[in-house]
Amino acid sequence: MYEIPTYIQLGEQSYAIREQGDYRMVLDCFKALNDDELSIRERIYSSLIIFYDGMEDVEDLDKFEDINEAIKAMYVFFNCGAEIIEEVKQTPRLIDWEHDEQLICSAINKVAGQEIRSIPYIHWWTFMGWYLAIGESPLSHIVGIRHKLATNQKLEKHEKKFQQENPQYFTMEFMTEEDREYEDFLKNVWNKGD
Repeated sequence: MYEIPTYIQLGEQSYAIREQGDYRMVLDCFKALNDDELSIRERIYSSLIIFYDGMEDVEDLDKFEDINEAIKAMYVFFNCGAEIIEEVKQTPRLIDWEHDEQLICSAINKVAGQEIRSIPYIHWWTFMGWYLAIGESPLSHIVGIRHKLATNQKLEKHEKKFQQENPQYFTMEFMTEEDREYEDFLKNVWNKGD
């Protein structure tokens, strides 16, 4: 309790988390998981190779006794230790970690009281703690508008005006066919053996 993990225990075997779980490594995993040039399986395998220290290519993934457990453990880490309940829910994607980098870092910098990109190491769970503490900010305003757009809610006049004046923040698709296929793949992984 109150410790940040730097390794994953799978059965009798411990696997180190690359870069001790630094947030930049996790964002690299997210980048791989969202790479439209890769198949869903390639996305997952790429993220496993990025996440687990000592995994350098696909053949190394054979070291896992149960690759589905390795995938689940990685996602539990992404979720800051919280188990994913029953099955992965399809929800609209409201944040693009790459596209929204400036907005995210600006908001987290305010919470952290410093420029986070200049700190050599920040554990993912620390980063997410700061992220979850973001209050009113340009990021929260934009995400609020995106949520309304994704759920077909009516925008207030000032939100509509902001959207029209800042279209660069509203170009992302909220749920693509690839997102649905990827989430179906994860549901299958998550529910295997249950």
